[in-house]
Amino acid sequence: MPRLRTLQTNFNAGVLDPRLAARTDLKSYYQGADTGTNVLALPQGGFTRRPGMAYQATLGAESRLFTFSFNVEQTYVMAFQNNAIKVYKDGALQATVSTSYTLAQCKELNVTQSADTMIIVHEDHNPAKLVRGGSHTSWTISNITLSNIPNFDFAYTDALNGAINNSVTTITVDSTASFPSAGTILIDDEQISYTGKSSTQFTGCTRAQNSTAAASHDDDAVVTSTSEPVWSATRGWPKTAAFFQQRLWFGGSKTRPQTLWGSKIGLFYDFNVGSADADDALDITLDTNQINGITALMPSRHLQIFTTGGEFYIDVSPITPATIAIKNQTQFGSSTVPPVNIDGATLFLDFSKSAIREFLFSWDEDAYTANSATLLAAHLITTPVDVDALRGTANENANYVYVVNSDGTMAVLNTLRYQQVAGWTKWETTGEIQSVTVENTNVYFAVKRTINSATVYFLEKADNNTFTDANKLQTQSASTTVSNLAHLNGQACRVRADSSVMSDATPSSGSITLDRNGTTVEVGLDFDLTITTMPVTSDFSNGSILTEKKRLIRIVADLYESLGVLVKTTAHTVNVTVPERKFGQDILDSAPSSFTGIKEVYLSGWDRLAQVTISQTDPQPFTLLGLVVEVEA
Repeated sequence: MPRLRTLQTNFNAGVLDPRLAARTDLKSYYQGADTGTNVLALPQGGFTRRPGMAYQATLGAESRLFTFSFNVEQTYVMAFQNNAIKVYKDGALQATVSTSYTLAQCKELNVTQSADTMIIVHEDHNPAKLVRGGSHTSWTISNITLSNIPNFDFAYTDALNGAINNSVTTITVDSTASFPSAGTILIDDEQISYTGKSSTQFTGCTRAQNSTAAASHDDDAVVTSTSEPVWSATRGWPKTAAFFQQRLWFGGSKTRPQTLWGSKIGLFYDFNVGSADADDALDITLDTNQINGITALMPSRHLQIFTTGGEFYIDVSPITPATIAIKNQTQFGSSTVPPVNIDGATLFLDFSKSAIREFLFSWDEDAYTANSATLLAAHLITTPVDVDALRGTANENANYVYVVNSDGTMAVLNTLRYQQVAGWTKWETTGEIQSVTVENTNVYFAVKRTINSATVYFLEKADNNTFTDANKLQTQSASTTVSNLAHLNGQACRVRADSSVMSDATPSSGSITLDRNGTTVEVGLDFDLTITTMPVTSDFSNGSILTEKKRLIRIVADLYESLGVLVKTTAHTVNVTVPERKFGQDILDSAPSSFTGIKEVYLSGWDRLAQVTISQTDPQPFTLLGLVVEVEA
């Protein structure tokens, strides 16, 4: 029988959709994994254990997170809750600001920031500004006083759309007649009903009719009324906002969903359309053959406009009332989850909420394209509710996109376009991740958990130095007592002390007792990681061996600073522990050192898929750089 060696040099393709199990013609098949849970794809190749989630604070209620940057060094995490905004710095609560936003409205808010002011918009609320004062604890929120709000004749539009608005007083046609307080009238060849119009006079009709018949009229019939401000408590307020080219832009409102407004240059709250001078405000509607309600604005290479029916951008610079031109690029439509700009592209959740798409300018097409960024891992996307992105840092040259799913899981994308790196993995935790925000190089999560049978809401931060969730990592004098754990009271936890895994412990009155003295101790909730390879295959002269039975002979794992690695196959479901060290002098007097190098595991048994599962069930370091699987077919 032929012997086949299959080398998976990296996992740059990340986790692959199960529907790709037979697509052995794809290069990504040999660079991807069938599963990759609680791991992070590395730009250099391979998977590493995802960061632990370090406990920061108890939020007290379900929250949506945003980041507020006062300056480079002073940044804050804002937890928007029902009728309140809680302000955190380095995990410490600084202030609570009262608001009138309900929790449901908090999930629909759109925000943008300039200098020390955050602009908050929602279609049911006057645009507001959140401003930091002279200290971390000084915060105020107030409605923005907008000047020179554009006017719009809603009454005429309402009549043509089939309902005479209460502000309508007259209709000019041919002769004079009185109409009853309720009935119908023919306007521009459309029969329209009206109610609540006591003593209403409609002048100029050729003949008067009651509510059972329409009135004849001249085709030039118009409704006369006074134009009114385009934004108000009656007509609704802007839904989206962005700063671009020294203007504050608003996109869409409850009654003008397809309209885009830009303030005067340098005067962010002045929307005086004026006489079309270059610095005047702008008011433009996306007149297309379908409804394109604006869902998001993204300032990037151009001002990008995302709508329910397609993606647009403004194709001039600078933008002026005389030169503005909005071009439609793609027609996938966008959800209300705000897009993020990363690695030169804007990632947005499409209208169906089934795919993350990459809005990217193509020089070949001379236009923007919106290809799916989740085509190879579509199963990891489950109606997302929040998205944010971490740009490469001094310590990590990868870009990561965090997509929070409605089921509490998270899909994480590792992207480095110039190296053709793009790999998705899945994160799970004991509870539900509900929101994410990136503050400088820190990633914060709002997490719903059940602790000792009670529902709690925690603010947690991704921490590469920890291996558990909702954890506390603390340094103390050598002692068997570890305190400051009140948030985990009554909940069984994993414990690491001085790089060793200790017996599980359950905090009581905020403390636990170790088996022995510890100085650097981490206590938190457990999570396991799992990596499963794609089915081993290759093509011979007589065809592929994908569906043929194969015997796994040997697995060679290229590990980096790892401990507690387990291996099993589809033929043998019992985990085999990868040996970490050999016995020698004083081997039991110190914590095991993490291993870097090659480890071999010999196996037996026949199986059609010949898949290998690498896992880890203890809170230990782990990085798998590559895998060689040797089989007989």
